[in-house]
Amino acid sequence: MVTTAPAAVVTPEAGAAPAKAPGARRYPPTPGFVLGWSLWVLTAAVTLLVPDELTAASPRAAGILFGAWTIALTGWAILAYRSAPATVRLRHWTPWIAVVAAWVLVWEWTTAKTGWLQPPHFASPQQMLLAFYDDAGLLASSTWHSLLLLLIGFSIGAVAGLATGIATGWSKAVSYWANPILQTLGPVPPATILPLVFVLFPTTYLGSVFMVAFGVWFPVAVLTRAGIAGVGRGYFDVAQTLGASNRFLIWRVAVPGALPSIFTGLFMGLGASLAALAVAELLGVKNGLGWYIQWTKGWAAYPRMYAAIVIMIVVCRLLILGLFRLRNRALDWQKDLVRW
Repeated sequence: MVTTAPAAVVTPEAGAAPAKAPGARRYPPTPGFVLGWSLWVLTAAVTLLVPDELTAASPRAAGILFGAWTIALTGWAILAYRSAPATVRLRHWTPWIAVVAAWVLVWEWTTAKTGWLQPPHFASPQQMLLAFYDDAGLLASSTWHSLLLLLIGFSIGAVAGLATGIATGWSKAVSYWANPILQTLGPVPPATILPLVFVLFPTTYLGSVFMVAFGVWFPVAVLTRAGIAGVGRGYFDVAQTLGASNRFLIWRVAVPGALPSIFTGLFMGLGASLAALAVAELLGVKNGLGWYIQWTKGWAAYPRMYAAIVIMIVVCRLLILGLFRLRNRALDWQKDLVRW
């Protein structure tokens, strides 16, 4: 009979540190992290401790500024120290965070602290924060109206562009009649036909919707047509051999094959629609970010005008990111075929 000795029980030595849990790993801060953190702390110290040269900064604005920095720094430090995914992402963006901190420091020093850039054309960070705070309701309303107008116009223009591109790319007869019109009217900037639009449409709002839609229609139509025309003939031959109908060939073969070109047209159309939106709101619509910018400029309220410009930039950035996410989800099958 063979007996085996019991396995030795390993006990931790006295004074030894207990093993850490898998998710409790610590990540030491990188030099870039320390630099960015130091720049933000320096900026907060300059904002609160150095007296202003021209006019005294509002304590409320300085408190808001310093509070926002403190919250951002605290969250940044905790995530970078405790979370692996957050550490990877934050280390990727650490140079940008440091550059933004340096830019805000220079901005604060050249405006509020030294007066090298004098008002009313130049505003300090405190003045910008006060503009966001004091005019928050009107800014929120203007942003909502701009987004609504953009959504309506972009949707109409995208649908019209897709329909035009599919029809001209699939049918030679439609292409014969529609392509000259597309090539003639499409390149015309929406701002050029602004007086005609406001004469033909009963309200300025409908005219603004048309201008935004017109800016989207041309790039989407042209690139959709090019994408459908570029689908390989072999795909259609195989589908027809299996008994596919014309509807199947269009929606299951041609359109999916043209999706990369369609999304390129949507990206170009989004940029054109944003430009058309700004022009329409500057000259016609009585609410929205473009209207707000023009209105505040007339009163020489430059900090409020800059606040609206910042909101418009952020909105454009978010829309582009949203369209990128939609593109990535729809074209997930392309990741192994092309370099994104």
